[in-house]
Amino acid sequence: INSQRLHCHFRTLYGKDEMDIEHGDIMPDERYNVCLPTEVDISQAFAVATSVDLQHLELCPAHLDRLCLVTDMPVLTHLNLNNNLLGDAGVEMLFRALVDANSSVVHVALASNGIGDEVDNFIQERGSIAIADAIGGYASHEEADGEEAPQTGPLPVLSVDLRGNRSRELGARRWAEVVAAHPDLKFLCLAQNELGMLSEERFLDLVCAAVASASLSVLDLQDNFPQEGTDVKGRPIMGPPPTEVIEDLLADYTPAGEFAAEDVRRAVFIRRHRGGGGAAEKKGRQPQQGQQQGSAQRHSCGGTSGGAAAGTPGGASVPMSPSAASLAPSAGSP
Repeated sequence: INSQRLHCHFRTLYGKDEMDIEHGDIMPDERYNVCLPTEVDISQAFAVATSVDLQHLELCPAHLDRLCLVTDMPVLTHLNLNNNLLGDAGVEMLFRALVDANSSVVHVALASNGIGDEVDNFIQERGSIAIADAIGGYASHEEADGEEAPQTGPLPVLSVDLRGNRSRELGARRWAEVVAAHPDLKFLCLAQNELGMLSEERFLDLVCAAVASASLSVLDLQDNFPQEGTDVKGRPIMGPPPTEVIEDLLADYTPAGEFAAEDVRRAVFIRRHRGGGGAAEKKGRQPQQGQQQGSAQRHSCGGTSGGAAAGTPGGASVPMSPSAASLAPSAGSP
């Protein structure tokens, strides 16, 4: 439904021409759900369609059992499976098939794949990392048997929407690695993914990677920090970063003039334009001079002399916030 219009906002400034299809738009009465029987084989749609748009159908891993048999997806560019029940197992199957078929998919939407109350229905750290590994162009560590992940080449993805899942800190770390190195990725939404549930460090790593990225234009990290109170299901209410984190973002992490302050306060990073100076001249690209490693005072994003960088499985370096850098494992570790 309105598939092309739904994807158009990935090609414009975020928030312009945006249309979200809610469950109530399709099934106004909450007593009824549309559930696609598990014996329905949807795999051939990936072989012949340019856009696979299957939302609010309670798709689960069983619907993807035969996707591994699709060896060619010659025209697939848009994939929208929002509001289903794929979970970690489902997205691992999906992206393994996309990689094996050498897919040319460019727009991927997997928001809110945890409609039910069971925690296991959400795309959590494992599934989010599997998606990042596939898009970034390296196999998962499980597939590599503990060795350095082999290179497969990045998928030519331009936009990824994972709103409303649970990537959390481990997922944020892997996405920071992908953002820093991917040559094509323009849009990444990890809103409502509990990235700041335990600390702000991996959230800040993502911001540093977005600032350093040569391609990323929009990073949406809204509603990732716990607020006071709980929702009707007893889960923490998530909202914007704490005031001190916002102040650090504006002072040390975002280059002046590249990102609007009102967007940054909402944890939305839309690159309006790139600064004209070199990396050493750009605010937010390197630590403040003269500070000792381990200092309690915050630094700006690393990546040059005095800064810190984490190695990605692909061999690129990721600018990191200093406190996170002191805890970062070596490249290629799980």
